[in-house]
Amino acid sequence: MEKYFEKYAISQREKEIIYLLLKGKSNKEIEDALFIAMGTVKNHVYNIYQKIGVKNRAQLLTLFKNLQVK
Repeated sequence: MEKYFEKYAISQREKEIIYLLLKGKSNKEIEDALFIAMGTVKNHVYNIYQKIGVKNRAQLLTLFKNLQVK
C-alpha cells in the first residue's frame, strides 16, 4: 500500500483517513478520531477519490482490499 500512496502523492493525513475508512469508520467517526471538522474530512475524502480515481467508498475499499491480497 505504501508504494500506492507514493504513486498518488497521498499525504499523511489522507493515509490516516484511508486506514480509518478501511476499518469501516463513518465520516463522523473520522472527524472525532482525528479532531478535524466535518468539512475537512469530506474535502480529504474527495481529494483521495480524485487522486486514486475512484467514485465512492465502496470502490476505494475494493481497491485496497485487492492490494492487500496481492
